[in-house]
Amino acid sequence: MYIVPSSTAYNVSRKLASIFSCNVSGVVRKRFPDNEMYLKIIDDVKGEDVLLVGNTRSDQDIIEYLLLLDAIKEEEPKSITAVVPFFGYARQHMRYNNGEPVSSKVFTQAINQYADRIITVELHDEQTLNYSKVPFTDIKIINPIYKYFMDKNIDFVISPDDGGYERVKLMGSKLGIPAYYIDKKRIDSTTVKMTLPEEDYKDKNILILDDIISTGGTIIKASRMLKDKGVRNIYACAIHGVFANNSNEKIERYVNELTVTDTIETKYSNITISGEIAESLKDKISI
Repeated sequence: MYIVPSSTAYNVSRKLASIFSCNVSGVVRKRFPDNEMYLKIIDDVKGEDVLLVGNTRSDQDIIEYLLLLDAIKEEEPKSITAVVPFFGYARQHMRYNNGEPVSSKVFTQAINQYADRIITVELHDEQTLNYSKVPFTDIKIINPIYKYFMDKNIDFVISPDDGGYERVKLMGSKLGIPAYYIDKKRIDSTTVKMTLPEEDYKDKNILILDDIISTGGTIIKASRMLKDKGVRNIYACAIHGVFANNSNEKIERYVNELTVTDTIETKYSNITISGEIAESLKDKISI
């Protein structure tokens, strides 16, 4: 078996290679004079099970991923598993207005042309799974986050909105603590009112858990509200740390610790999802 890493997923690729005791293929990357991307897989993957590990966060990431899929397919492997820890362009999983594309469908169907199966982590919306003609598994990440926070004496776990309540309920159950969500009501096009649940927050340790941190606006506002209630420590955690416009630097001003998984590799990626990916592949590939 071989693992082929895109330029966005070296760390996860190395961890998976360690779990499976397999090789990480080298990839030659360069640019033509007109800035078009050139890629070449160095190792011979003919007849092998191959995992292509990489994200589709940016336009460049998508081009690289699709080119690598084709490069692998041309070598006639035994199987191709598309591992996409952060599946970008997934917020447009349906058509909201006439004339719009359904971006998550486009990229799912593009991957279908090459891969025998797809594995993602905490998709924006599971509607995307329905666009695939090959087996498509979306992994939920709870245990690695639980193990990271189990010894930090957390008193409450809170979701920034009701959409993440099921996630924090699971985490609260594992940690043996109460779980809540912040009530959000849109007042007008620019104003959202956030209301904390009724609780005694003074001197408490609070975990704010979300699926994705992008601009960080909700995390920052929630942290301010909690600080006003006299909490002792605020731990902010998310599955995907996008950190648009350097929002991580703003968040750090309001929380005691900022932690994300390594779906997107950052200095805050203290939790790995490689074990969950490996588990999902058990009995599907030859090791």
